[in-house]
Amino acid sequence: MLFKRLVLPMFLVCLLAAPAHADVSQTPTSRVKEGVDLLISVLSDPKAEDPAHRDEMVQKLRAEAEKFIDFKLVTMYAVGRPWTTMTPQMQDDLTEAFIQLLERSYLKQIPSYGGQDVNYTGEQVEGNRAKVFTELVDKDKKIIVEFRLRIVQEQWMIYDVVAEGVSLVANYRSQFSQVLNTGTPEDLLKQIRDRIEKLDSGQDDGSQGDGSQVTAEPQQG
Repeated sequence: MLFKRLVLPMFLVCLLAAPAHADVSQTPTSRVKEGVDLLISVLSDPKAEDPAHRDEMVQKLRAEAEKFIDFKLVTMYAVGRPWTTMTPQMQDDLTEAFIQLLERSYLKQIPSYGGQDVNYTGEQVEGNRAKVFTELVDKDKKIIVEFRLRIVQEQWMIYDVVAEGVSLVANYRSQFSQVLNTGTPEDLLKQIRDRIEKLDSGQDDGSQGDGSQVTAEPQQG
């Protein structure tokens, strides 16, 4: 479906590629718009369609992401309450594994830019958190996309994207909970790493989903 084939990979690139120099003096909307404009520039580059340059582009985006996103915060939200009882080393290991899973699941499936329009329809700010509401218009289809941000070290940071009513963080939280409800953090880490290994080896080519699946049963949406 459009969400998995286009919307989530596109906006994940935005989340991972937005410049790191923005500060809290920017509005949340201007912060998101800056990232989306960069996204369109990246996706418009002919290299985005060239498999020979795909790994190079992913690595560049990863380098920018590490300047821009608190990946540990994103992972914390995805893990939920069990995060507070994990050791710092386990938190670091899960964060790194989660980043690698996101890379394999979405960034290596980056679509080329097809002239989609992004309309900014409003924002909502409450303290150090904000939501930016947008519409992605693709021919005759209109997808509502919500960016969720919070202030971290005096910068607005995107920590979640909700498209077609599906939250990236909540989707993973649902999957991670299935493991942690009956297992251990080590079990979760192993499942994520096993998933990465399958994606890397070609045992799972994404034909059964968008590559984001960690647990046995695919998530809907």
